Amino acid sequence: MRRFAGLLVIMAAVTFAAKGSHLLEGGKVHYRGERYEKADSLFLESIEKGMAVTESYMWHGKASIRMKKPDLAEAARAFLEVLKRDTTGEVLKKDEEASDLAQIALYYGAQEMLYDPSKADTVILFLRMGIRLDPKREQNYVLLGRFHLQNQELDEALDVAQELEKINPESPDVAYLKGRVNLIKGNKEEAVELFKTSTDRFNTEIEKLKESIGSQLGIEDEDIDKMISAIEELEESRDSVSMDDKQKLLTEEFGLIPPQATAFLRWQSGYAGKNRQLSDAYNWLGKSYMENKKYPEADSALARALELDPENINVMWNKALASYYLSKYKEAVELLKKVEAEAEEDYYVHLWLGICYLKFEPKELEEAEEHLQKAKNIDPDKPDAYRNLAVIAREREDIKKASELLKKYDELIKKEGENQ
Repeated sequence: MRRFAGLLVIMAAVTFAAKGSHLLEGGKVHYRGERYEKADSLFLESIEKGMAVTESYMWHGKASIRMKKPDLAEAARAFLEVLKRDTTGEVLKKDEEASDLAQIALYYGAQEMLYDPSKADTVILFLRMGIRLDPKREQNYVLLGRFHLQNQELDEALDVAQELEKINPESPDVAYLKGRVNLIKGNKEEAVELFKTSTDRFNTEIEKLKESIGSQLGIEDEDIDKMISAIEELEESRDSVSMDDKQKLLTEEFGLIPPQATAFLRWQSGYAGKNRQLSDAYNWLGKSYMENKKYPEADSALARALELDPENINVMWNKALASYYLSKYKEAVELLKKVEAEAEEDYYVHLWLGICYLKFEPKELEEAEEHLQKAKNIDPDKPDAYRNLAVIAREREDIKKASELLKKYDELIKKEGENQ
């Protein structure tokens, strides 16, 4: 009787396992038929029933990315569950698609949470798991290093830079991360040299990228530049441009065959990203030069940054300051006006617009006053607007008002000192 009861338990377990297996295998059928939502419901049910959990989590991760509304964070969590159960990562590595999708989910899942302080530990976990899956994949180190910088974790950022340096000693991001750390620590001259190294390396990488696509498709640099410009003009002319639109442009206007057009567009996406990184490196080079009071050099570096990324308001802001220190006040105002369009309620934008208008010959008092009043209204507890409004009052020979404004300025300066 006991043997019979034991046999019943074994048969029940086998039946339960078969059911779990059926859920997983049924999900795979739907997945391969591109019915990802249906497939995922079966993978989740398999996980819930505790059957083939590791493999079910892997397929759940894959489906979470492939669905009509991809959930990268959920996919990343699913792949993490796989790695918890298989610390070697062999399950993912044996499935090439899963391995690639896991890297995508972990990287872009981290990106989605980058500015949420409550998710800081998750961001680090995602990127560290990405590094564990593929230690030679540089983008995880780069994002992790920038994340630590964003949170003023300088030692951690430097550690990541050193890890990356072991993988690729010539990486422009190694010099970039070290440059950022040195600038924050006040090592201004070292920062300049590191950012110069970073920009040089980025430029070399970009040239190699152009050579590679030119060699692959048999096209000259001049034609590559024309195609890039044509794509950018198309994107600027419409609210939305599809990949099919871009492919049609390349096939009809430049004579590429569809596979060539597809390869070029894939390349162009990476090329554009690399140029944005180069712009950022030039931006920080310019900031480093300004910290060293080398304003002509700063202006040159920031002009290059703006050329590479013309809509970047952070670069515009820094270029405006460099222009101011070179007495190019009208150029500074033009740039600050563009920044103002994106940041209407920013105290410092209005403060510096007011300061620049006071430097015009003759002074443009009404324009200056308008912006300085806006700055004062945005933050009445900051002192600098009062001092510059006092300049305007003095220009108008309103000595009483100028005196009142300077008194207020002195009070706020004293208060700032007490609060430090």
